[in-house]
Amino acid sequence: MSALPETRSGPMEMIRVGSFSSGRGPRLVAAVTGQASYQVAQALIPVLIGTVVDRAIGKSDSTALLVWLAVLCALFVGLALSWRIAVRLNTQVFVYGEHDLRLNAARRVLDARGMQAQRSTGEVLTISTSDASHVSGFSWVVAEQGSAFAGLAAAVISLAFVSWPLALIVVLITAAQLVFIHKISGPLDERVYAEQKKAAEAGMLATDFTLGLRVLKGFGAEPTALSRYVKASRASMKAAIRTVRAMSSLTALNSGVSALVLASVALGAAWMAHQGTITVGNFVTVVGLSRVIAGPMETLGFFGAELAAKRGSARRLSELLAEPHLIESPPSTAPISAVRSEDALLISTDNGTVVSARRGEVVGVRADDSAHRLARQLAFQTPLDPDCYFVFGTDATELGPDGVRDQVFVSAHEGTVFTGTVFDNLAAPNIDSSAMTSSALDDVLTHLPDGHLSEVGEQGKKLSGGQRQRLLLARALHQPQPILVLHEPTTSVDSVTEHRIAHSLRNFPDKAIVVITSSPTLLHSCDRVVTIDHAARDGDSL
Repeated sequence: MSALPETRSGPMEMIRVGSFSSGRGPRLVAAVTGQASYQVAQALIPVLIGTVVDRAIGKSDSTALLVWLAVLCALFVGLALSWRIAVRLNTQVFVYGEHDLRLNAARRVLDARGMQAQRSTGEVLTISTSDASHVSGFSWVVAEQGSAFAGLAAAVISLAFVSWPLALIVVLITAAQLVFIHKISGPLDERVYAEQKKAAEAGMLATDFTLGLRVLKGFGAEPTALSRYVKASRASMKAAIRTVRAMSSLTALNSGVSALVLASVALGAAWMAHQGTITVGNFVTVVGLSRVIAGPMETLGFFGAELAAKRGSARRLSELLAEPHLIESPPSTAPISAVRSEDALLISTDNGTVVSARRGEVVGVRADDSAHRLARQLAFQTPLDPDCYFVFGTDATELGPDGVRDQVFVSAHEGTVFTGTVFDNLAAPNIDSSAMTSSALDDVLTHLPDGHLSEVGEQGKKLSGGQRQRLLLARALHQPQPILVLHEPTTSVDSVTEHRIAHSLRNFPDKAIVVITSSPTLLHSCDRVVTIDHAARDGDSL
């Protein structure tokens, strides 16, 4: 598996990772060799046919005919095998390269230090899937270009044995074609990048609107959402049309040049055969080679356009991986700060209010609009100042995000329910009965067809709001971290269930539990309550 590229990595580094890293280089070389053998075999077919015409058919030699037909059959067998092997190897390079690039994107997005730029779910999804696939597809470009060059070289060498002037014409026209196509395909890089960016924006809106469909319906905002998506989709369509037009122009030019070469070589060979300077078999060979040459010439002519398309996706992927971290890594030799070690968790909020919790204690935090920010601070999802947040007596900035999250689990109010079963979503090796009872998820299981093995659907769509929230609470209670932070865990459950959950939170004496909520029922069951508001009032125990 390839390592995560550093921030200085650029588009070409993404291409290298997708096609050559993790031992894929030799496999790609083997694939190129196999595909080149296929192209060379194709170039030799008209040579053998011309030989059959001159040495067997022209001389009425049946023995020679059988021998050369056997050689031709062996060539076809080798041609088929080389193609099969090459495609299989290249498919492996492509699939595993795409997998590595997606893992790199996932590592960057899930990095505990976060990203300074907040990217939407839809944009990240597009980059880690579509763009990663495009970048890994460079392996096919390498194989196609390498085999095209080998096939063209074999055809030109074979043509030189018949007529070196014809071979020279092919070489000169091909070189001029490559230079010209490369020059005019330069702007295509930016066009492909713009097209993919517009497509990503449309995909981003579609993904985000789908995830928030219930909210949109609740606000009656479906027409506005639809209008925004239509606008983004049309912009994506226009960018795609501009790119397709550019590619079509290159295709027409490529095909025109290839057809010109084919016609020139065929006419030259016909004139030479008419003059008697080449044999009938040579004429057959030249005509066949001129047709073979057309394919590699078109492929080589598209190298600049293909590279531009891959660079557009590689640029977007490299920008994601190079995004600066939101939180700096802790220094490797940082001293350990000593504070009240009896506190499992201690944090000083922006207005100076202190929130602390010990093992076996349930602490309520009654916050105003700062509740979400406090939850992010406790999860170390936002930059923190030194000496404001301590976990078991150690400054959080010295532990770093990973160190904090090894000790603290924050259950967000809007958590994610994954496609799969209830048991899959608990993210635990086994079911903790106390966690199931305390979250009231055991009642939910009695109404599901297969109990804890019941499918919850995409984003938990088969569950009601209350069932979904109880599943998220059960997941939090299953976590091994000794400190648990719950942010509004009962907003969608009925009052009877909420009362049961409130009293059941005391069933975890080995954990320090912090409940950030405005619910009177939950706050009443806490050992202590801290109030955080703009007036910075001190909390009172209930």
